Amino acid sequence: MKKLIALIAVLTLSLAAFGAVAESAYTTVEAGKLSISTSPDFPPFEYTDDNDNIVGIEPDIMALICEKIGLEPNWIAMDFDAALVAPQTGKTDIVVSGVTVREDRKTMFDFTNTYVSIHQAILTKEGAGIDETNIGDYLIGVQSGTTGHIYAEDDYGEDHVAAYDKYGMAVAALTNGQVDCILLDDMVAQAYAKRVPGLVVLPTSYEQEDFAFGLAKGHEDLLSAINAALDELIADGTVEDIIVKYQTAE
Repeated sequence: MKKLIALIAVLTLSLAAFGAVAESAYTTVEAGKLSISTSPDFPPFEYTDDNDNIVGIEPDIMALICEKIGLEPNWIAMDFDAALVAPQTGKTDIVVSGVTVREDRKTMFDFTNTYVSIHQAILTKEGAGIDETNIGDYLIGVQSGTTGHIYAEDDYGEDHVAAYDKYGMAVAALTNGQVDCILLDDMVAQAYAKRVPGLVVLPTSYEQEDFAFGLAKGHEDLLSAINAALDELIADGTVEDIIVKYQTAE
């Protein structure tokens, strides 16, 4: 009996040690979880449903990635500017919020591999007479901190730009006549045009932008694991299926 008790004790300690190793495989803000900062007003990439759950293309992808790497996703909603800062200040492990890979942002994050590419577009009222040739004559709504914000101010000047914390606020300003158009990612523009009657999407000549997820620097093992999982989901067509699902959703 004493030998049996001793054996059970050894097995218990071994299992506990194994569990500790498994839990410490990745260093994260909260053990066993991947803390994710996001601004969930960016359909179809991330937005809240009727039950205030964060849903969309990126949550679907991240749920599968977390399943593959053995971490529980912990979504933390905030404004886009704050979401970008959160991994750098240790509040989250990663920002997943329709983030464009830019050289200046590479100093802030270690980016995952790209999973989709988009273009900037103009969202405006039908019949407004606005396009890329004359957009600089109008007041342009943007979300603060986005590439649309950067492009609009660089190309047309601060006096022609109104920045909002959330895209929903910019769209409300557009429908209320406080701005004349919005410069934003084409897939997001299409999503808002589906939701809000009377809005149309116009193309621009801005260069292609690549979306990826931004990790706090110094977590190479976690970055490698996420990239391996993401590459699998791209290779087997899962990412494309998710994108198509949300693009065609009414």
